[in-house]
Amino acid sequence: MYKLDSRELTRDDLSQWDALVDHSIHGTIFHKTDWLNACAQSLGKKVKIFGCFQDGLLVGGCSLFISQKWGIIPFAESICIMTPYGGFVLSSPPTKNVRKQETFSRQIIETLKKDIKKEHFFTTAITNAPEFLDIRPFTMNGWRSNVLYTYYMYLDNNIESHIDPSVKKNIRKAEKNGIIIEPFSNISRYYALYCETLNRKNVKSNATKGLFTELFSLMRNHNCGEMVVAKTSDDEIACAEIYVWDNQKAYSLSAVSDVRFLYSGATSLLRVNMMKRMQDRGIPKIDMTMGLIPQLSKFASRFNPTIVPYYQIQSWISDDIRGMKNLPRL
Repeated sequence: MYKLDSRELTRDDLSQWDALVDHSIHGTIFHKTDWLNACAQSLGKKVKIFGCFQDGLLVGGCSLFISQKWGIIPFAESICIMTPYGGFVLSSPPTKNVRKQETFSRQIIETLKKDIKKEHFFTTAITNAPEFLDIRPFTMNGWRSNVLYTYYMYLDNNIESHIDPSVKKNIRKAEKNGIIIEPFSNISRYYALYCETLNRKNVKSNATKGLFTELFSLMRNHNCGEMVVAKTSDDEIACAEIYVWDNQKAYSLSAVSDVRFLYSGATSLLRVNMMKRMQDRGIPKIDMTMGLIPQLSKFASRFNPTIVPYYQIQSWISDDIRGMKNLPRL
């Protein structure tokens, strides 16, 4: 047994948290304090990070966004718009013995769960990063689970040799149409196209222009993301994407397109260009974040990525609440 204690992290603990995120296989840019605070402030949520300590050293934690429904009922969730992952981050166990590794990790999780339970959230919904594989400490204790999917695109090979012939054909079409790829920084134009893209799909946006502005500023200040567009010869934006990255991989955060140029080949040219840009940065893989929407999955699969599962877990304040076989979409 390991001697552990946990509590909500204070401002003085946040540098330890960010260091843990950087060194843990479970950590992502979406767990970092700057990202959490930017999202929380723009969306009117609060952030709580619970930490588990061993002899004063932070060995695990869990990041949560807190909101209220009807002004009185607190809900906790690890993700929000523009933040696909969050939740638990654990340090590497100090042993190669599997039994001791599992014991160490489970003790951290149990210690954190007790602290989170004291908050009396009506529901706690956590979507962990794909590298957080073992959810048995939750499912064996009454938490419900749901398996989700994303795609990883590994960048250790020649990209053109790995993609579907239809993508190559679209790239040639885009080049023939005079489509050019370049970095972009006009958030107002991007956000207008973002809203048009969602309206075309009859989807209401929960992401404000302020959120895009805050996150794009963070990306530039920390050199952890960029926006790139595919333009026509008339300076029209055919499509655009925003990518962010950490020390493990890059993530396709947002993508938009103009309906007038859907068949120009621009989306394929832009996607391959972004892959090469990430490859040039020495990033080993891209999380394409397209595994849950059929139309986007069909597009992503043409690049021959690897499908990767990740897990959503949820608990309720009362064990008497029943009747939902699947988790609600967060």
